[in-house]
Amino acid sequence: MTLRTSAWLLSLLAMLVVASMLTGPARIGLAELGDWFTGQANAQTNLVLGELRWPRTLMSLLTGATLAAGGAVMQSLFRNPLAEPGLVGVSAGAALGAVAAMALGVTGFLVIGAAGFVGAVVATAIAWQFARGWPSSAGLLLAGVAINALVASLISLLIAFAPDAQLRSMTFWTLGSMSRTPWPVVVALAIWLPLGFWWLYRRWPALNALLLGESQAAHVGVNVSALRASLIVAMALLIGPLVAFTGAISFVGLLVPQLVRRLYGSDHRQLLPIAAVMGAAAVLAADILSRVLIAPAELPVGVVISLIGAPAFLWVLRRTVT
Repeated sequence: MTLRTSAWLLSLLAMLVVASMLTGPARIGLAELGDWFTGQANAQTNLVLGELRWPRTLMSLLTGATLAAGGAVMQSLFRNPLAEPGLVGVSAGAALGAVAAMALGVTGFLVIGAAGFVGAVVATAIAWQFARGWPSSAGLLLAGVAINALVASLISLLIAFAPDAQLRSMTFWTLGSMSRTPWPVVVALAIWLPLGFWWLYRRWPALNALLLGESQAAHVGVNVSALRASLIVAMALLIGPLVAFTGAISFVGLLVPQLVRRLYGSDHRQLLPIAAVMGAAAVLAADILSRVLIAPAELPVGVVISLIGAPAFLWVLRRTVT
C-alpha cells in the first residue's frame, strides 16, 4: 500500500469515526468529544460516548474490516468473484444458532451470541465434511450453497412458529445491528480479530499463487488442501463470532474486495489491508446512516447496507459485462 493511499484511507476512516461519535439522539459537539477524549467530560457525556457510541463504532470497524478481508480471501480461494465469507455456511449457521436460542426462550445476549458462534462452526464443519471427497474447492462451494438453503428454511420455520414476544427479536437480529454488543465482547473481538487478520495476511504469497489455479499453486509448492482447510477454519473462527453478535450483514464481503481489485489490483499484500480499511469505512458509514435516515428511530444496519450494496453490485456487474 502506497503512502498516498494509506493517507487518504486513514483520513477517511478518522472522519467517519468522528462522525459516528457525534451522531445519535443525544446531541454531542466537537468540544464535548474533545473533553471526553482528554478525560474531562461530564457524567452524561461519558455515558453516551464511552458506553454507547464508542463500542458501537469499534464494532462497526471490526465487522467491516473482517468481512471485507474475509471476502477477499474467499474469492481467491474459490477463484470466484461471487464468493464471500458466508458462502460455506458460516453466516447462516450463526443465524440459526442465535434464532434457535431465542426460540428456546434464552434472553441473555452473551448466551445468544455463543449459540450463534456454535451454529457457525457446526454449519461450516458439515459443509466441509460433505465436500471432503472433492479434489477442488468446487465441492465446498456446492455444499455451502446447500447448507445455506437448508439453514434459511429452518430459520424461516422457527420464525413462523415463534410467539409474538420473540418474533420481533428474531426478525431484528437477522437484519443486523451494531447497537447491542456489550463492552466485554467488543474488547475480546478487538484482540481476537486483528490476530486472525495478521494470520490471514501472512498467507498472501499462497493466496497470490491460488489466483493462477490450484494445480499451478501446487506446482510452486503450495499445499492446496492444507491451505484450503486452514482458511475455512479461519473464516469460521473470525466470521462466526461477528455474525453471532451483529446479525446478518451482506454485500460487504462480496462487493468491497471486488472494488479494491479494480482499483489496486489483486496482489494480496495490498488487497487485504486496503479491503479491511475500506470495509471498515463502509460498515461505519452505513451505521451512521442507520441512525440519521429515520431519526430519532433507527434502521437495522444490514438493511442500509443491502439498500446501497445491491444497486452497487448490479453496477459492478454491468461494468464487468460492458
